[in-house]
Amino acid sequence: MNTAYRVWDGEQMCYYGDEGICLSIGELGSIEGKVFGWSVWLEGYGVIAHSGDGKSVLMNGTDQFQTHSRLRRIYARDIVQQEETAPGGLYGPEPFIGEVKMIDGSWCIVNEKKEECRPLFSETATNKVIGDVYQNPELLEGAK
Repeated sequence: MNTAYRVWDGEQMCYYGDEGICLSIGELGSIEGKVFGWSVWLEGYGVIAHSGDGKSVLMNGTDQFQTHSRLRRIYARDIVQQEETAPGGLYGPEPFIGEVKMIDGSWCIVNEKKEECRPLFSETATNKVIGDVYQNPELLEGAK
């Protein structure tokens, strides 16, 4: 079961599991009845983001980690640079930059400009997180 989540609250990224950060997914109380959604709160502070606030986005973590420098989980909406390491690889040696999305049950790197999609998992390529679509949208604008 994948329990890695993060939330963009309109200003910053909050990671489930960071000190004091709690996440609830499911039935939330409301005045009119039952509502299903999610909320993130900081212990001792209260709710900092929720599914109904119109600005926050909940993202799943993938089962993949970047393969450059420190170990870091890759999440939906990350911008990843994938580089083939095997000579004669399927996609060639040029780096591929795109947004991480779930497509038909598989995590993929999608480059809208090139109209190309590659699997996030590769036995012969390395993945490096270079940003995310909220804090670094310019990385996708220049992705060729």
